[in-house]
Amino acid sequence: MFGNRSTSGHRVAPRPRTTVRRAATSSAAVCVLAAAGVAALPAAQASAATSALCSTTLSQGASGSCVSALQTRLDQLGAHLTVDGSFGPATRNAVEAFQGRADLAVDGVVGPATQSRLSNPGSVNLNTRSAAQIEAMIRQTFPDNLEAKAIRVARCESGLNEIAVGRNNNGSRDFGVFQFNNGGTLESYLGTTSRALDAPQNIAAAYRLYQARGWQPWTCRNA
Repeated sequence: MFGNRSTSGHRVAPRPRTTVRRAATSSAAVCVLAAAGVAALPAAQASAATSALCSTTLSQGASGSCVSALQTRLDQLGAHLTVDGSFGPATRNAVEAFQGRADLAVDGVVGPATQSRLSNPGSVNLNTRSAAQIEAMIRQTFPDNLEAKAIRVARCESGLNEIAVGRNNNGSRDFGVFQFNNGGTLESYLGTTSRALDAPQNIAAAYRLYQARGWQPWTCRNA
């Protein structure tokens, strides 16, 4: 939302291909299959199956079977990653979106707290509405004379992706369709990252912010 975006680009990249490729090693395949089995198991067995996630702390740059298991688990929750055992920007984006929806510290690092919540996510998921659905919500929320501009701003800010997480040079992050910043506007208008990563709440808050300050808060105010 603000103008101090990272030079590496804060936008969430277009969603990766959904094709899941076979893990490169037999050990990776075992780990991935163990994690993938969670969805087919009764709830009582889910905890045991997801314990296949490694206890090793993972972050961008990591690779191997533990990353494959992480990617598979994120896919089960709706991330649409390619399972390749490489912890790159797309995996980091999915981790940060999960952390945000779980109201965990959003740092892209899969440590004990994130591992525990991934194993027992409850209702937390990474499912998203389509761009057309997001546009429809914006039209329903903003007045007729503002809706086209609001859609352009939202598309520029997040690509109309309700779980977009942007990273800024000052260490803050921007969340959701209208990219509320956790250095001020998120706390003032939404309160939690999970609310910011829910499209209806994000869009409603964006209209309230517009009513208070116009388009000034958004980096894409000239879209």
